[in-house]
Amino acid sequence: MTVARTMSSSSDCYRAICDGAHAGKPWLVTERRTVDFAELRGRIKSIAGLLRTLDVGIGERVVIASSDDAETSLLFVALVCNGVTVVNLDPETSAERARSLIQRADPRLLLLDRELAAKWSAAALPGQLVEIVAQASSRKLLGKLLGKPAPAEGLHALLTTVQPQPPPDAVDPESLAYILFTSGTTDQPKGVCISHRALFAHLATLSRRFGYDATSRILNTLMLSHTDGMTQGPMIAFYNAITIYRPLRFDVTRIEAMLDAIYQLRITHMVAVPTMLSLIVRLGLEQRDAFQGGDFQLLVSCAAQLEKNLWEEFATTFRVPIVNLYGLTETVTGGVFAGPDAASGVAGSIGMPMDCELRIVDDAGCDVAPGAPGELLMRGDLLMSGYFGDPELTSSVLRDGWLHTGDLARRDAAGLYWIVGRVKNIVIRGGYNISPEEIANVLQRHPRVREAVAFGVPDPVWGETVAALVAVELPCDAEQLRAHCASLLEAWKVPTRIEIVDALPRGRSGKVMIEAARAMLGDAVAASEGHDPAADLAERVLKVAAASFKTERGKLGLHSTPEDVPGWDSLAHMQLVGALEKEFGVQLHARDIMALDRLDKALKMVCP
Repeated sequence: MTVARTMSSSSDCYRAICDGAHAGKPWLVTERRTVDFAELRGRIKSIAGLLRTLDVGIGERVVIASSDDAETSLLFVALVCNGVTVVNLDPETSAERARSLIQRADPRLLLLDRELAAKWSAAALPGQLVEIVAQASSRKLLGKLLGKPAPAEGLHALLTTVQPQPPPDAVDPESLAYILFTSGTTDQPKGVCISHRALFAHLATLSRRFGYDATSRILNTLMLSHTDGMTQGPMIAFYNAITIYRPLRFDVTRIEAMLDAIYQLRITHMVAVPTMLSLIVRLGLEQRDAFQGGDFQLLVSCAAQLEKNLWEEFATTFRVPIVNLYGLTETVTGGVFAGPDAASGVAGSIGMPMDCELRIVDDAGCDVAPGAPGELLMRGDLLMSGYFGDPELTSSVLRDGWLHTGDLARRDAAGLYWIVGRVKNIVIRGGYNISPEEIANVLQRHPRVREAVAFGVPDPVWGETVAALVAVELPCDAEQLRAHCASLLEAWKVPTRIEIVDALPRGRSGKVMIEAARAMLGDAVAASEGHDPAADLAERVLKVAAASFKTERGKLGLHSTPEDVPGWDSLAHMQLVGALEKEFGVQLHARDIMALDRLDKALKMVCP
């Protein structure tokens, strides 16, 4: 095995892929297309020409958003190579939040799917708008019949008119490679600023730790608008001149296809979040040998802590080595590794740091005694430069060169670090960070709501989900409030349970007591579990489905399917399964879960 390459900048990586030996090698393989390094190199040069034509200079901000993974990846890498600061937005972002984030970023240029530009009313937002227009299949067919390619539109048409040129020979290491907006309220988004120095230092760390070399083939289907999707996907493949595979969107109905792909594509490394591993353990047991084709080397779990039992069950069932990566968006992806070596790879721990330093401190900022818990601090080249446009927030977490993570940890006698809790109020649902304050703020915008509080509750599939207590001024039910949230928030942020209460529990200071709120929720759940045996089973199934899909009960029927229920995606499917099992006291088998494509099937599965 060759040693992972060490590149200190985007310029180094660009020069490396200019080697003719890489020209025809695949860089990115998606469900729709394959992009080789020659096409990537060409896009980097054409984007350089476009930026010059549009007078967009080094360090200026460019917003991108596209549902085409290949297009998003090409734009992100090309823009980073040309020294502009990329703001990569999730195409599923609600229109209100997207407009808020774009206004906050104040970009010079917007590169958006035509549909998103219309949905977000982007023409009225800051920055010059260039639309990304996908070629319609009918035009492609017409082009084939006529023996010539279909005419390009939007960005692709514009790229044909510019003079390609090489990217800058060097980019200031302290200039920003990208800004990633994370959890926070709609009015006060939190933009994590990652410099070229931090990004490429961390890419070097990841490459060495995971043993990437010229033969590596990475499977990573995580969202490209999140750091683990992009950094541990297209960027790490660019850095090492290797191939990243995104052959399908992760979905409970396609777990078998994904496991087949690991064997067929000769995957060496897979990047996933704990929720994915939990689903694979439950639904993929008939393909226990999927990782045993002779090529697979390492499974990387990231974005949330990998629970000890799940780690051990997955490793034993599928016979694969696992490494748990701990970090935050503020540390690019993370600098603390449990595995793959035996010394650090202790299930349940976050392992040991690499290329960074850790401290554990008390409330006064003093180092705690060995084995005692305290807040985990990190220092190293991987740290963010700060929060965009918010020096006060930056100074609250970056102090004297140390990042205050907000996580409580302890260090054992063997030098291993263990997370024992949180200082800050963040819910991690299946790897997604959610700010409860954002959820509460959205609920309080409903005209019938007086006050609301949101918080995390344990969940066997997602680790945590969001629940809320709401006090109302006028009659209102949970379905109406859930629909209100769904209209303003991404689907994974919508509370899974909303309880109407007379008043929120407050202490003597007037502050809402979160633990008391959780207890009130528990009391409400207990009260609802004494169902009348003669109750209508169908109505119970439909109410459970409405809560799982974040929609109104009246919009569902027993013949509802994923095709006619917008919220019925892979995550919501498993939320439905878990909710049905809890509601009816049953255990659904893998074959039932995979076959559940209509709600009347759920009724048959739970009917005593």
